[in-house]
Amino acid sequence: MTRRLLPMLRMPMLGVVAVLGGCAAVSDVAGLVAGSGAGAASANPAVGIAVGIGVRTGVEEVRRYVVRRRQGGEQDAIADAAGAAPVGQPAPWQIRHTIPIGNARGELAVVREYTTPLATCREVVFSVEDGDHPSLFTTSLCRHATRWKWAAAEPAVPRWGFMQGN
Repeated sequence: MTRRLLPMLRMPMLGVVAVLGGCAAVSDVAGLVAGSGAGAASANPAVGIAVGIGVRTGVEEVRRYVVRRRQGGEQDAIADAAGAAPVGQPAPWQIRHTIPIGNARGELAVVREYTTPLATCREVVFSVEDGDHPSLFTTSLCRHATRWKWAAAEPAVPRWGFMQGN
């Protein structure tokens, strides 16, 4: 009886491994599981490979979309706080995600505000609290209609690495 249950437990065990291994491994594991299942069900390895690649690609795109949305929310929270802050005065910022993983907070200060023919912009220094050691970053924000928006392409640091082409 135990030998019959072992194959049925492999799928949930792979799910646990994916969660413990981190978000980046989820697409690989999903592709592996789907490809293995399709290949075994069809008895054709080419079908398994095609299904595995397709599932992995789809899951990876969904993961990237979610990460972009979460980073966009964090950037908007920083921009909103910096837009309301007077130049030279520190102000707190925070983001609370719907799924409470990766909530962040810190302080920011508007270093200067300048106007160009295209927009009014601000340079901002902000911290992200991560344990006992806050990390400091700089960025530019510009007023877009009624809101301040992130103007820099992306800060060149590992924290924001996802949107730099990874």
